[in-house]
Amino acid sequence: PYQRDELVFLMANDSDGFSRWDAAQKLAVDIMQALVHDYQTGVTLKLDSRLVDAYRAVLENSALDKAMVAKVLSLPTEAYLSELATVIDVEAIHHVRNFVRKELALALEDVLLSVYEANNSGGEYSPDAASIARRSLKNLCLSYLMVTGEARYVALAEEQYAEADNMTDQSAALSIVAHSRFKQAAHKLLERFYDQWQDEALVVNQWFAIQATNPEPGTLADVEALMQHSAFDMKNPNKLRSLLGGFCGQNAINFHMADGSGYRFLGDRILELNKQNPQVASRMLTPLTRWKKYDEARQQLMKAQLQRILDSGELSKDVYEVVSKSLA
Repeated sequence: PYQRDELVFLMANDSDGFSRWDAAQKLAVDIMQALVHDYQTGVTLKLDSRLVDAYRAVLENSALDKAMVAKVLSLPTEAYLSELATVIDVEAIHHVRNFVRKELALALEDVLLSVYEANNSGGEYSPDAASIARRSLKNLCLSYLMVTGEARYVALAEEQYAEADNMTDQSAALSIVAHSRFKQAAHKLLERFYDQWQDEALVVNQWFAIQATNPEPGTLADVEALMQHSAFDMKNPNKLRSLLGGFCGQNAINFHMADGSGYRFLGDRILELNKQNPQVASRMLTPLTRWKKYDEARQQLMKAQLQRILDSGELSKDVYEVVSKSLA
């Protein structure tokens, strides 16, 4: 196993891009797992300055491939950290990752803004590798800047949205604002995006997914409201995967709320889908079938929904198989 100083060295000096990324992931995971333990034991969180220094060195190295830099500076996801955990502590993982992102954003704000501006040059859209890399790095920097909570970066994201001539930049700006605490700005951009793309089904699916994966509080109520939207159709598998799948499968902090409301929401939808599309229903059950990975309280809440589904009466073969095997 590498020590943290060795991982920092590899991030800065390895000649292989994958090895730099791997070192960055291992360093971030090691630091965040320690912080999760601190959070659980009531210790005040403090970010290891070596991560800040390592990120700064990568950002300031203009000789590096921009696509690689964007990958190297992307923190491990909550889903990945959860997979590594023996018992998943949803709140601890979410809080720690947000803490690390904000500490990095505040410490590196100057260089993040500089790199963003340097890669936000005008010119016509191009699908070549260099342009794709530039957009990736620019949008990564913008996502970090928004975490600082400074209102001026909302304006920066809105400007990018308005001037974007490609879906990558437009949807990135939308997602960054929509997943922030700036509710008014988020609502405005979401409306603009839908008005522009309402006739494009695949883009509307993306619009649903962006809202479903919002980690801010209150997203379950938003998802329930979106189910009544004229563009949503419970009989359309793609719409289901975008909205319900996005919330239940990719929004851990809101799906796994301690009161079990996220589990009840999914249980209700499974019972409804069991009659009209049992294949989709069985696949959407997956988040509940992982109950053994969570704490005792959540285990009981998740099993209760599985049992409710099992006891509901006539189940399709697909749904019955998944539920019965999960509870066995």
